[in-house]
This record gives sequence, structure tokens and C-alpha cells, in this order.
Amino acid sequence: MQNSQRRSALSLKHVLLVAFAAGSIVLGTSHTALAQDSKPAAASQGDAVVPAKPKPGAAAVATPVADETTPVADEATPVADEATPVADEAAPSGADVVPVQDPENEPAPQNDTTARPTDATPPAAVDQDKPVTSVPVAFDPKMVIDRARALAAKPFEDPHRDLPDALANLSAEEYDQIRFKSQRAFFSQANSGFSLELFHPGNMYDVPIAINLVRDGNLQVVPYSAGLFDFGEAGLSGNDFSTQGYAGFRLRYPLSDVTSNDELARFLGASYFRLQGEGQSIGQMARGLALDLAGPTGEEVPVFREFWIVAPKKGERKITVYALLDSARVTGAYRFDIIPGADSKADIRANLFFREGIEKVGLAPLNGMFLFGEQRRRTFEDYRGEVHSSDGLLINNGHGEWLWRPLDNPVNLQISSFLDENPRGFGLLQRDRDFDHYQDLDRRFDQQPGYWVTPKGNWGKGHVELVEIPIPSESNDNIVAYWVPETKPVAGGEMQIEYSITATRDGDDLHQMAQATDTRIMRIAPQGDDEPAKTRFVLNFAGGDLDYFTKNIAKMKANVSAAHGTVENIRLMADPENGGVRVIFDLLRDGDVASSDLRAFLLYDEQVLSETWTMPWVF
Repeated sequence: MQNSQRRSALSLKHVLLVAFAAGSIVLGTSHTALAQDSKPAAASQGDAVVPAKPKPGAAAVATPVADETTPVADEATPVADEATPVADEAAPSGADVVPVQDPENEPAPQNDTTARPTDATPPAAVDQDKPVTSVPVAFDPKMVIDRARALAAKPFEDPHRDLPDALANLSAEEYDQIRFKSQRAFFSQANSGFSLELFHPGNMYDVPIAINLVRDGNLQVVPYSAGLFDFGEAGLSGNDFSTQGYAGFRLRYPLSDVTSNDELARFLGASYFRLQGEGQSIGQMARGLALDLAGPTGEEVPVFREFWIVAPKKGERKITVYALLDSARVTGAYRFDIIPGADSKADIRANLFFREGIEKVGLAPLNGMFLFGEQRRRTFEDYRGEVHSSDGLLINNGHGEWLWRPLDNPVNLQISSFLDENPRGFGLLQRDRDFDHYQDLDRRFDQQPGYWVTPKGNWGKGHVELVEIPIPSESNDNIVAYWVPETKPVAGGEMQIEYSITATRDGDDLHQMAQATDTRIMRIAPQGDDEPAKTRFVLNFAGGDLDYFTKNIAKMKANVSAAHGTVENIRLMADPENGGVRVIFDLLRDGDVASSDLRAFLLYDEQVLSETWTMPWVF
């Protein structure tokens, strides 16, 4: 394990935007930085989106669609080649850091661009007294890539638009009153199972998003229509919002049974999206891209400003979404092939184009929330035993080792870096599925999915970075994990990336080894003047072939190590109550060392039986 330390002066301040922070691991002490090596030990004016007359020599304008439910559409063609990401890790020197608000409660991004039609569907003034007419335009996925490339050659434009006061002043509760009328959903569930619903602008959502449908290979713009929404008790039904676009969209699919209408995915806020499988409830999020989370200038938050949604064919078990990403220094063309199921999956391809160089690009970023769990004693009253949307980071590194890092709500900001080359996968998982541990009937943390990222192609050298931000409540997402390539992108450069995200319950199908399931920690006070204080760690491992090997537990061994400090009193015993094996050890501080890296895994003779549990520790 290679360790590096860096110091930075980081302060926490609240900003009206999703902003992760980062600089270094700050582990309970002032600003001790610690990196962990994952190798084994040894346009818009806000007007409605409407078609315009085609430019001379340009393609014809797409047909506008209001609220029809016509099914079917040809599937679009793939957009990108195999991923060969390039980017250079920036060694952050400090930045203001804040936790991430859930997009449903998230202030609008400050660095995004106007959502408007592509060059194939340019905006134009419309005579409101005459019906809008146009001719169909054939959709080619290359249009999205060309649009992203062309956009990167233009100056960045702030996307935010002044909403009417009636929308801008909505509280989060009032905004939730605005519901899409399910009977007006796009696509026919009878044909494909999929249906499409839209989100209305308001509250923090002040970036108008262009929505396009692709039916039978032809592009159709979805202009704004207030008639698609039920404004409930928000008191907005009498207002005229004809100049507004949309805030995002939701896809539904019968995940539970053939009669259900479950949420499969949603794209809402900046470049955030959610994915759910059968029996899963809304939980953590994924993002299109993370920029300079640990940079001294603060994070830059990209936004998806336009979408093209391909109407699925009859009987098809996949729906394809194209998205245009934009921010001050990068644009991107994304393709999402979303496949519903017990563990729903999104295959993602992205072409990125850089207006300027970027110190640190975070690829395939995942967002979660961790307030407290079994290893972090609560400092406030709460009826629930645990509150988190994920409880650990799992990494399958390029050497084939499986690492499990329990999450924390630290006293100070923590950034952990796991050095690697060509990673095989990483994810934020929710392993604890016992409702009794949470006792939350509203958020159902026991049903929230974990997300597993599987890279496609060789991602080269870099590191998985884990950011843990202190939070006082569950209203903010404070956990983020992503891949940082070693090479920095430069102005005018391009990058291709391909990966999949799977919404899984606990990831027990990812490998056949025993899992690190629980981490409990206690301080042991000195018993005499000459005896130092100790910290006791209690780890539970379960699953895999442990039941087979525990028949001869005397030959089983716990390999426990610490980068700094002394490990003693290692004990291993069968755990018939929880199943599996329990490992107990004590850690003593040596000299003036401030922190350490801990690792533990199980062996039978020389055969590795379990994941490697790893945790940074501040004495």
C-alpha cells in the first residue's frame, strides 16, 4: 500500500448548488491528507421548445409533439467507440466544501447552459395565432455528437432563466404538488411497457430542458404544454407558463408485475439521474460527470440540457436516451441504453469535448448519503438505528482484489484515493437490508438500491476517489465516488468513455467471496498509568464458502495490518447469531503518528476467503 499525505485548509460553507468538495483525506484531525493504494498489501430565452424554419442547406425541422401517446419508434444507432478515457489527476490544494443536496431539494446549478433545441431543431419566433407545422427529420445519433463538438467550440452561456415568480417562489413541498397526468404519458405501455412522464420547471429548476422524441427514426420536438400537468394545491393552474420548457423526465415500467407502473429511471437536476430495479425505492443517484471536486477553484457542475428519447418498439426490453451535456469547460454527447429488471442496468457511452483544460475529471460519479450506522455512534436523538442510502464502497481493482471500505459521516472532510490501473468495477452499495435496523417507513433505506459501475475497455491508470462530507442531517447527500484518470484533459481535447451502472440490492452476486458485512468500533481507556489507550475493531464476515471452512475454524486466519500503529489481540471466532465469522483486534498508537490505514481479510491455509476490509483511522 502506498500512502501519501497532503495538508490543505478546507472550510465548509453552504452554497446553492450541488457541490462536492475535496482536497485530501481529512481524517478527524485538522487536515491530514491520506491516499490509499488499492493494490494488495506487499439558448434559450426560456421560450417553449418549438420548431423553426430550417436554415438554408440544413435538415428539415422536427415535428412537434404535445401530449399524444402514439407508440413505436426505431431504435437509434450507437454513438461512441470503446472507451479510452484520458485525464490527469489534480492534486487538490484545498477548496470550500459542502455536501450535496438531493436534486429534488437541490438549488439550481450555477454553471450550466441553456437548454434549447439542437442545430437540427433551431428555435424561432412562432405566430401564436397559427398552428405550428413542420416536416419530419430523420434522427441520426451522430447529430448529438456533432452538436456537442460544435457547442464546445462556442463560448459558454449561462443556462439559468428567470422563472415567473409563481414558479420561482415555490417551496419544495409546493413543487411536489405539481404532478404529470399519468393518462397523458408518452409511449404506449400496452406495446412496450415503457411510458414517459415530464417534470415541470419551478423551485430550484430554472434551466429549461429541451425534450425530443424519436419515433420510427424521425425526430419530434415536445413543446411545453401546461395541460400535461396537475398543479394540485400549488395554486398555479390559472397562470400562463407558455414560455417555459421542462425540468426533466421520468421513465416508468412494470417492474413488480405486469399490472404495475413502477419508476424505472429519472433525469432531474444538473446531470443527475436515478435507476431502480424490481422492489427498489428511490435512493442514491448517479451523475454524468464531476469536475474539479477537489479543485482550489471549486466544483463545476455540468447539466444535461437536451434529451432525445427513442420510443421503444413493441416487445422491446430496452429504452434508449441520448443527452447533451454542457458546462463552462466541457460538453458531452451521452447515450443511455436502459434495461429494466430485478437489477435494472444502464449501458452508458459518452463523447466528451473540452473547451478548456481541467485539473480533475470524475468519471461515472455516484452520489449517496450516510448520516450514521453501526460504526458511528449518534451525537443526536433519533428513533432509527441507522440512516444511510449506502453503507460502503466496493472496489474490484485491476489486480483482481475486492476491497470493502465502510462509509462514514466524519467530523472533518475525508477524501480517500485508491490507486489502480484498468479497474474492473466500483460502487456504492447498501448491504444492510434489515428493516429493523432502520425503522423508516417513509424512505425505506432497506429497499434503496446500490449502484455498481462496470468499466468497458481499458481505463488506464488513475484512482477511485471517495469523498465523505460531514453533514448534520439526511437532507444532503454527502458521499460521492468516481474514477479519476491519471492524464488531464487539455483545451480542444476529446475523450470517449463507456461503462454500465447496475442498480443492485447488496452486490452479493458480484463475486463468490465472503463479504465484510459489519464494522463496529469502541475506544478502550487505559487501565493503568503505563498502559496506552486502545481502539477495538469488531468485524463480521459472511457469505461465500465460510460455512464450509468454519467446520475447521482452527485453521482459519485473519490477516490484519496497519500502516501505522500496532495491531494486537487478534481473535477469530464463529458467529452463529449473524452467520459467518467475527474478527476482533485492538489498535494502539505508536509515537506521534496522526492516522493509519487498516486492512483485514480471511485466509484458510493460503486461500483468500473474503474481501479485504479497509479503513482509514485517526488516532
